[in-house]
Amino acid sequence: MDPLLSNLLYDHPELYEEMYPGTEKDIPRFCERLFAAHAPGGVRTLLDAGCGTGRHVAYFTEAGVDCVGFDCQENMLAFARERRPGPDYRVGDMRSLRLGRTFDAVTCFGWALSNLHANADVSRAVETFAAHCRPGALLFVHVPNPLADPEEAAFQRHFTLAAPAFTATAEATYTLDRRHQLLTRRRLWRVAGREPLTDHVRFRLLYPMELEHHLAEHGFRVLAMYDDTDAVDSADTSDGDLSGPALYVLARFTGA
Repeated sequence: MDPLLSNLLYDHPELYEEMYPGTEKDIPRFCERLFAAHAPGGVRTLLDAGCGTGRHVAYFTEAGVDCVGFDCQENMLAFARERRPGPDYRVGDMRSLRLGRTFDAVTCFGWALSNLHANADVSRAVETFAAHCRPGALLFVHVPNPLADPEEAAFQRHFTLAAPAFTATAEATYTLDRRHQLLTRRRLWRVAGREPLTDHVRFRLLYPMELEHHLAEHGFRVLAMYDDTDAVDSADTSDGDLSGPALYVLARFTGA
């Protein structure tokens, strides 16, 4: 975990749920379509890296997939076990976790991979993905897109958190450290009658060819990259112009 990470929503999973409600299913639905197009035998087992509050683990579990989710933040997992009991949740670091089993698919949503900043750490995480993939398994990775002009208007600037007890609003500013490819997001939260609260997080920006290199080093072949979840034909491997704020990367583990 980044020692400079200070994220209001990570510290309070119940607020994370309010900001990103469980009804938001665009990404797992897109992922599901890709699996259907590229895994004719189906996906029966799945490992979700950086599973947070377990929303996506629960989505695939409800679809009949045998899922394991892991995260390094115990408070998020405690919330997941309470709110979404049933799936197998584990505490683990994506740089080092070894479960001793392989899966039909591995997913990494929510820009979780981008919380690792050093090249060596990114490589270790991809090695962990590979260690849990059977030959031919699919990998789906969701990361911020450095081609989307991060310091301009590409990323979300205004946030509203409508919790049962209060409503909070935030304005976000973004700062790009080009030398280290780190994007820092700072948010100033305001709640009526309370002192303003700030949080910030740093995301490692991985360019498409750079990410493809990390994947290839550990036996993955990129099948497609997208910049939104609205691909008309999920079997179409055309990448588009990749100008959106996020990259959605699908790769196959070759076993090499």
